[in-house]
Amino acid sequence: MSNSKDFLLIVEDEESIGEGLKFNFEAEGFEVIIISDGLEAVEFIKTNFEKISTIVLDIMLPQLDGYEILKKTRILAERIPILVLSAKSLENDRIKAFELGADDYVTKPFNLSEIILRVKRLVQRKKWYKTDGIQTPKTFGLSIFDPERLTITRNDGVLHRISPTEGLLVQVFLENENKILTRNDLLQKVWQYDAIIETRTVDVFVGKLRKYIEKNAAKPEFIISVRGVGYTYISENKN
Repeated sequence: MSNSKDFLLIVEDEESIGEGLKFNFEAEGFEVIIISDGLEAVEFIKTNFEKISTIVLDIMLPQLDGYEILKKTRILAERIPILVLSAKSLENDRIKAFELGADDYVTKPFNLSEIILRVKRLVQRKKWYKTDGIQTPKTFGLSIFDPERLTITRNDGVLHRISPTEGLLVQVFLENENKILTRNDLLQKVWQYDAIIETRTVDVFVGKLRKYIEKNAAKPEFIISVRGVGYTYISENKN
């Protein structure tokens, strides 16, 4: 693998889709490999995770499905951005993928230009954390957020490793303390797109953060819902 190009792993068993994506991403300057089997994909990720810029992942795969690949990848490397590209279009499928560590989710059939744009933004987000995004740890709710290590450590000592997407969402809340942020605001600031139909994405990620920083995620004291609008973050020292 060359280190001069961003490296994209496509895990897709439909040859026409995989080859079409490979052709177009190579035209965009990516180095690309396609793997069509779930077990092979996990073995490849185990030995190459430090070089992978982004993964485009199907859910329905032979040997091992995309959900299991998500689980195993997040144990190995939280920082690899993962875009799920699947024919599974139910909201529960999307929520399950996000809860297992996906950063983005697009259903088939898809718009090629949109996929390319989303992957590029995931790559940029990962690079941001390697350079300008590195800052000192900060208090976030009942926890300490370390943006360099991408961890959230609760006051009871439990440590959670988070993805760059989750880290960026934390940063947005910290930078907009006590301000009301609509779901669309958060989609634009974190995922860099505006899609009303995908605002459930925000709710799932906020739900994950609440588990990391609240005494009781069902009764949040820090990330507060603003009914019909979005959320506001209130720091511990303001309570």
